[in-house]
Amino acid sequence: MMKSRIDRIAALVVISGCFAVVVHAQRHPNPTVWNSKIEIVATLPAPRNTENIGQGDDGSFYVTSIDDVILWKITPNGMVQKFFSDPSLAAFVGVATDKDDIVLGVFQRSYLRPGEGYHLDMSNVGSQVLILDKNGNRKATIDGQGGQFFNGIARAGHGVFLITDENGMAVLRLDMAEKKIRPWIKDALLDHPNGIKVHDGWVYIGCRDKIYRVQMDSHLQPKAGPVLFAQGPETDDFAIAPDGTMYISSDTDMWKVSPTGEVSKFLDNAPNGPSAWVTKDGKWLYWPTRLGSGERKLVRVALK
Repeated sequence: MMKSRIDRIAALVVISGCFAVVVHAQRHPNPTVWNSKIEIVATLPAPRNTENIGQGDDGSFYVTSIDDVILWKITPNGMVQKFFSDPSLAAFVGVATDKDDIVLGVFQRSYLRPGEGYHLDMSNVGSQVLILDKNGNRKATIDGQGGQFFNGIARAGHGVFLITDENGMAVLRLDMAEKKIRPWIKDALLDHPNGIKVHDGWVYIGCRDKIYRVQMDSHLQPKAGPVLFAQGPETDDFAIAPDGTMYISSDTDMWKVSPTGEVSKFLDNAPNGPSAWVTKDGKWLYWPTRLGSGERKLVRVALK
């Protein structure tokens, strides 16, 4: 995946590409050597790794700090707020929004096990989904099943969210009205499914260095099995613009995937990020930084 030396902090197995990949150090963690097109929007006062990003209807961004167990809110003017935290939990993973509700994936137990260093163990993290209101108050807690390992979360519409289960080679369906999580699709092609987005009737799923997609019917159920859409950079979570263009942060590059699946480099000397988001107007690409030392940033680059 990445050929730079292993960072001492990031040598622990953390979420990257697909969750079971050992993260290597970012070669250029210093903003002074970032691509000049990149703007810093906000600084998150936390030293540990970010994981996922979502945007609310008011334009605010929500960013999970995985091991700090903090959900940050960054307003459109760059103000940073600790929106929700629960130190009794082990990790915050995916996040998505629907009007006044914020859907947050969490682990009750650690995904790291001691040994020679640390190693990843997906078997017993106690995956849950928390439903938060617009003020950061917990409205509901929905338990996953034993052995499930939640990762990315995406809004599918009509009160339905889709969740990748990286341990189960599956995507799950959360129905907000019923507060229940059910299987949506399971397929051997979905090798460690991680990032997920919904666009124009298709569900896009990142699996290591491949992106698969599944078409939905009018009931938001899969019409058929996954088909390969693109292959190239190691993929964690990713962004999709209104025109269907995809953006993937991988090592110190930002990659671009056309609406028909062609892969090209979009930006080099870019801070590594675990996830990304394109604004509804298609003008800006945002992502939270990860790796290196010091505080994490929310950065952006103009697309138009």
